[in-house]
Amino acid sequence: MAKRRVFHIKLLFIYLIFSTIILSSEFNLSITPTKIELDLNNNSVKDIYLINNGDKTVKLLTYFETPEEFQNNSLESMLQCFPKFIILKSKEEKLIKLVYNKIDILNKGENYKSYIIFKELPNDSKSLLDEETIILNEIGIGIIGKY
Repeated sequence: MAKRRVFHIKLLFIYLIFSTIILSSEFNLSITPTKIELDLNNNSVKDIYLINNGDKTVKLLTYFETPEEFQNNSLESMLQCFPKFIILKSKEEKLIKLVYNKIDILNKGENYKSYIIFKELPNDSKSLLDEETIILNEIGIGIIGKY
């Protein structure tokens, strides 16, 4: 019984490795930095660099999301991203601006957290109508606000 369980775990591990390789070959997006820290005392602008390492054009939509445990300490209403819609051709790099606008009603001494999400959009509207399975990716970067 134990040998069979080990075999299934190895099989699952191999499957996960191959599926990750297949997905990563389709969505080769690099984002720098991988975490953003904001000083909540001042307005600020942070740079985010996106690089399409893949062979296909990637279309992305940006939006903000907050973890459930930080709903009372969300940064979403204080953040903006420019541009909101991004098209990255193969091997292209783009600079995205994250803007923080200070609001005086924040509670000092508390931590604030949200994510900026980069959501992949389909490249053509025909693919949405096809019967093929389409996998659209999302990548999030943590944004932490501290006093």
